[in-house]
Amino acid sequence: MLPTVIAILVGAALLALSVYAGARRRRRFDARAAVALRAGWRTMPVDPALAEAGNRIFAPGAAEHQVGADGFQAVDFTYSASRTSTAAKCHLVSIRLPAPLPPLAVVADNPIARGLGVPDLELESAEFNEAFWVNCEDARYASAVLQPRLMEWMLAHRSLQWRIEGSLLVTWGPGHWTVGGVTSAVVGLNGVRDRIPAFVLADYRVNG
Repeated sequence: MLPTVIAILVGAALLALSVYAGARRRRRFDARAAVALRAGWRTMPVDPALAEAGNRIFAPGAAEHQVGADGFQAVDFTYSASRTSTAAKCHLVSIRLPAPLPPLAVVADNPIARGLGVPDLELESAEFNEAFWVNCEDARYASAVLQPRLMEWMLAHRSLQWRIEGSLLVTWGPGHWTVGGVTSAVVGLNGVRDRIPAFVLADYRVNG
């Protein structure tokens, strides 16, 4: 009898804790949404292209709570690296490019990956090569995008990492999005987009 009573009490306590945690989470998201609304943002359906970018950057997961305004969008993304791992919470921010382009990724240099021989394109700037890892199947295209002005911008914004996903220029970070974090990310992404040469948009445009 006593073990049954203890099991019931433990179950009730866990249920109450779950309800409390859920209510607290909803209040936090409601407060964030109110701040976003005051900033002039609006909620919107999840962009499938942005969700798919999350699947490629992290692992297959779920995108939710998308917001945006003219020129950008942001979404929460949750995924598990394995069936036994705790779900990781992160977010993605994107702006739209004038034309869809082939895939290209620029992230912080990874000494472990370098040691394992993971391909890394070498560009004209030794300082840039030491700071960043570039993943692209077309070295000429990558060099055209990452011209000196853009490499200089990246060296002045070393925490910025980004990927070209068709018409989207995407960056990401840990935890759910915040208004301040998204605002900063958009500034960085605009700096990248503004430094992509016009001939790249014409010569490397992806059709279809």
